[in-house]
Amino acid sequence: MVKVRGLILAVFVALAAAYVGAFAAGRVGLEYAPPLPSAAERESLTATAFPGLRVFGGGEAETIEPFGDGEGVKYGSVGYWVKHTEATRDVTTYTAGVRDRLAADGWRIHDFATPAAEPLVDGGAEYKATFWATKSGLILSFSDHYWTGRPSYDSPGAAAFDLWRSPPPWITGLSWAGAAAGGLVALLLTWWVSRRAGPRARPIVAGAAVVAVVFLLPSLMTPGEELPGDSPWWGGFYHLGRGPALLSAWIAGGIVLFALAQVGPVRATFGLLGRHLRRRPKTAAAVVLLAVLAFAVPSVLRQPGVSGPECRPAGLPAEAPAAETRTSRHVKIFVDNSATEQERALIDAAIFRSRSGSLGELIWQPGSAGFRETYCDGGPIPGDAVAALPYYFDVELANPAYLPALTEEVTGLAGVLAVHRVP
Repeated sequence: MVKVRGLILAVFVALAAAYVGAFAAGRVGLEYAPPLPSAAERESLTATAFPGLRVFGGGEAETIEPFGDGEGVKYGSVGYWVKHTEATRDVTTYTAGVRDRLAADGWRIHDFATPAAEPLVDGGAEYKATFWATKSGLILSFSDHYWTGRPSYDSPGAAAFDLWRSPPPWITGLSWAGAAAGGLVALLLTWWVSRRAGPRARPIVAGAAVVAVVFLLPSLMTPGEELPGDSPWWGGFYHLGRGPALLSAWIAGGIVLFALAQVGPVRATFGLLGRHLRRRPKTAAAVVLLAVLAFAVPSVLRQPGVSGPECRPAGLPAEAPAAETRTSRHVKIFVDNSATEQERALIDAAIFRSRSGSLGELIWQPGSAGFRETYCDGGPIPGDAVAALPYYFDVELANPAYLPALTEEVTGLAGVLAVHRVP
């Protein structure tokens, strides 16, 4: 019976390791997938979709990125959009034209849909048309949204598409190879650990292995795809299962280390080290204390007022060199601290209209970490200097290339002093 239970446990450990191996191989293989279209190809694509219109967006994309709501991950995508014109407001006709132009360019069209207009809660209606398309390892998702009844400062929607890479066909074979390798390694390690662990330790090791396998289960719980092919099957490792999977890895590592410690030379080395420490307890305590201080002291010195010269800012901070911020997603929109609530609301609406990233948080409290970091590298700000300092909206771009759209929307608005990209 004991051997049967051990065999069953070994099978489950091997299956869990095969799952992890498939994920690891697929994730690594994705790094070698062909890149997104070149600049010339992107220009041709946007001209096909939006002929004669000014197109915002573009840039490069991360291999994977979180969904906008933070629920899981998807393949890295790049967005392109145009502001509404008389033509794009006719969403059905315009979307059908985009569909036909892309089809003529070799794209395979899927799920063209033009649902009925939906009334909005605060008045007006939403008109939309959507489809997605595939071509040569690329996936394109198009939408044209038009919201009527909006005030002049609010967004009426846009015609837009997102573009991302579909995994190359060979990645499936690579994932199966990773699964086979992971399962085989797990079986060999299970056999080796069972040989090294003594009779009294085996039940404890087996229990730890069961817990490690159970902790992998949440990684199977992945949110559904928004569109076919936009999210990897292993997304659970970056969502609900991330923490439990890390715990599982720590437990598995602990099991291997425990078995390694039973090897004769390793056990002898630890025994010698233990005897040495028992003979010199003060030395051991000093080593531990120095290690703690090495980690703790720099953190303490970074606290406000502990170190660094006195800081007395007098206005806008200096903008970082372009070479340091070229790929940064972090933007600060500096606002006159005397700007009215209405002026700040209009700036907030412009950030939303830009479609460039987060809505932006107004940072204005002198004692806040963000305010101190902006003006005094985290140190305290003298009270008599605060009145001269602008507030700022803290914005995280969805893509570094989206900055022009944001800058164009907010520049010239009452209260806006500067737009700085920061490291």
